[in-house]
Amino acid sequence: MILMNLWLDIMIERLPQKIDHCKYTDQGVILEGVITPQTSSKNFFRFHESILEQSSDIMYHLEFDTDLLDNRYVVGTISTQVILQCQRCLDNFTFDIHCTVSTAFASNEAQEKKAEESNYNDILWIPRREYLDPNSLIEDELLLALPQIAMHKLSQCSADVVFLDDKDTENIEQKDNNPFAILKQLKK
Repeated sequence: MILMNLWLDIMIERLPQKIDHCKYTDQGVILEGVITPQTSSKNFFRFHESILEQSSDIMYHLEFDTDLLDNRYVVGTISTQVILQCQRCLDNFTFDIHCTVSTAFASNEAQEKKAEESNYNDILWIPRREYLDPNSLIEDELLLALPQIAMHKLSQCSADVVFLDDKDTENIEQKDNNPFAILKQLKK
């Protein structure tokens, strides 16, 4: 038991670069720890290209195991805070990321079919003899959790956003100072 606790303490301090997913799932290994912004900027290039700044550590908890149907899987959570730029008002804002990981591993079609029936969120194709990079797994989950278009909540946005209905649109088109009035005349 002491040896297992020592091994878990080592996993908390440093995330391995490559793991044997079969060995980890057979042993029920848990990876838990913190990735600092300095470390993630070196390892998570795609993630850092998609954000302005990482404002907190990345906390991760990943549990590798097998289920009753012999699916090999990893479940867990990943969370952090990042700074994004609102695409409506162009101000920066803090965005909380909380990912739930639920990924089955498959190396053939039979395993993929079993995993699909078990309702995992994702299925990762990985040959039995290849190693898995947990950094890539974490980075992919973070990227998927980012919004497609970064925006404040409308109540917090400083942009002057006005939603027009059909009557308002007609009134705008009738005004003389409408920049599109000349185009309307050309259309006739």
